[in-house]
Parts: sequence; structure tokens; C-alpha cells
Amino acid sequence: MHLIFIALLLRSLATIFAKQAAITSVGHGLYGMIFNVWLLAELMTLGLQAVAWVLVLRRMALSVAYPILSLCFALNLLAAWWIFGETVLPQHIFGVAIIIGGVLILNPTAR
Repeated sequence: MHLIFIALLLRSLATIFAKQAAITSVGHGLYGMIFNVWLLAELMTLGLQAVAWVLVLRRMALSVAYPILSLCFALNLLAAWWIFGETVLPQHIFGVAIIIGGVLILNPTAR
């Protein structure tokens, strides 16, 4: 069960790296984007996440594992606010609460 949380964190980290790549490669064209260290970090993190995900799927049913991965929305909302200073509105929080509730409904052992 711990491995799925590693996959979850890696997926969220890759999203943070993607956002940072988008911020730092503005105005540099395709060359600036391809050779952006943040994009390379995102791709490496996604590769590690893919390996972790395959290992998760060896041990868990997809119908159980995939809803847990949707918790990335919660982590990414937190990162958007904390790291990038984005505005988090009440509807964002409500939406994430619905996602978390859905994960708990679909996977009662997650409680």
C-alpha cells in the first residue's frame, strides 16, 4: 500500500515540475522548452512514477488503485497555492472534498 503513495507523490511532483517548466520556458520557443531542466525533471519523475505504478498494479486491482491516484488533484491544489501562489477558491476545495469522499467510498480500506 505504501508504493501507491510513492506513485501518487511522484505524479504530483511531475505536475509541479511541469508548471515550473511552463513558467521558466516562456518566450524561449521550442528550444528553450526542450532544454529546460524542469521539463527534464518532469520526464524523469514520470518515468519513475510509471515504474512505481506498474509495481502497484502487480499488487492491487486497477479499480482500487486508480481512484487513489485521483488524490493527485488534492496535492496539486495544495502545491498550486503553496508553491505558485495561485488563488484557491471555495469551489476548488469543495471539488477536492468530493474527490476524497469518492476515494473513500470506492476504497473503504483506505480509512
